[in-house]
Amino acid sequence: MGGHFYFGLTGQKDEKNDTINISMKREFIPLLLLTFVNTLNFSILIPILPFIIKAYGGGTVMYGVILSTYPFFQFFAAPILGTLSDRYGRRPILLISQTGTMLSWVIFALSYFVPHITIGMISIPVVVIMLARIADGITGGNNAVANAYLSDITTHEEKTKTFGLMGGVVGLGLIVGPVIGGLTMSSSLGYLAPILLTLAISIATLIIMVKYLPESLPVEKRASFVKMSWIKELQFLPKIKKYSKNRQIKYLFFLRGMFLFVLNSFSSIFVLFLIDTFAFDSAKVGLLFVVIGVFLIINQTLVTSWLSKRIGDLKTFVLGQMALVVSQLLFVFVSNFILFLPLIYLNNFGISVSMPTFKSLISKAVDKSKQGEIMGIDESFSSASAAIAPLIATWFYAVIGKYVFVLQALMLLVSIVFFEAKRGWKKTTYSTPQE
Repeated sequence: MGGHFYFGLTGQKDEKNDTINISMKREFIPLLLLTFVNTLNFSILIPILPFIIKAYGGGTVMYGVILSTYPFFQFFAAPILGTLSDRYGRRPILLISQTGTMLSWVIFALSYFVPHITIGMISIPVVVIMLARIADGITGGNNAVANAYLSDITTHEEKTKTFGLMGGVVGLGLIVGPVIGGLTMSSSLGYLAPILLTLAISIATLIIMVKYLPESLPVEKRASFVKMSWIKELQFLPKIKKYSKNRQIKYLFFLRGMFLFVLNSFSSIFVLFLIDTFAFDSAKVGLLFVVIGVFLIINQTLVTSWLSKRIGDLKTFVLGQMALVVSQLLFVFVSNFILFLPLIYLNNFGISVSMPTFKSLISKAVDKSKQGEIMGIDESFSSASAAIAPLIATWFYAVIGKYVFVLQALMLLVSIVFFEAKRGWKKTTYSTPQE
């Protein structure tokens, strides 16, 4: 394939320059908006949540608990939504989940108006905020369905590029969200301003999805209907065990699990590190994430595609992991902000090339009728890590400070060595389903 990438999706190939010509497809617009709003759901809170929790009398532990609430409930919801989309189609599940996201922001806004009364060790506004994150977590597994939708409408060759494009939208969300949160929180409305703006964007996205998002999974390609057992759907390990004979899935998810833990651990303490090391306020944190978002867009829409085409998805993924190992180790030694910027890029590069290449690898490794289920399992991996990592990372950060980055680097390094010792990337092409 050539190096050109045309916005949208049709999967037509230009024989003259061997380029995949991806022209605009109507259903891709609401899918991009959905990804953007999903990113806003957490990115808008990045620069403001530590200050909100502190204002309501909470400390580092409560901050970690709030961070963990959303992914904890998403862990249970994601595989259910993914399986339901395999059976009933992507559109109805995406619409229902987006409605839940919209309602969660309504609940969050209510926390601004309830009295600041503390009961025991927790205040009423913090309880309302926690309820909002629970509501969003229950319906927040739509990332899995959105990724399955993307798999439905792309060809085998296009997957890495299109997952990279979606990653670029995530980068845009990482630019817009923290800026909205950091700058608007200084208004007279405080944190209510960014919450109301995000609610308005969520409502607009839902309206666009209702009008312009068609179904992507034809009835004949859906998983055969069997009466659904909710208890069985909530059992995460049996679902993983079902794929244990697929070497691609088994070893990839092992490395993925370690990566996600480190990623979520780093994300949990990054803002605290900025506050402690550089005395950042919410506005400065928001502006820094503009830089990070630009890095993410460049790395996911351009660099990832270029690397993947030359060395393959798997080697690109492992390269990203090694970049993370180096950057995590160097965080310990940098206290000058100018020197900190290239280190942020290296860390962002590692994250950026790892995310879309993994999505592409697991998507190519299973049958089309299982896209929703496998993406749901991946979301559960992500949610479980995001639920556990903040609690552990914030505690370690309180005890040993920035040296927690060393632990994260060692965890990644050990997992990569084990991965290569058990499998080795030359032993399989990681390109076709093997079940």
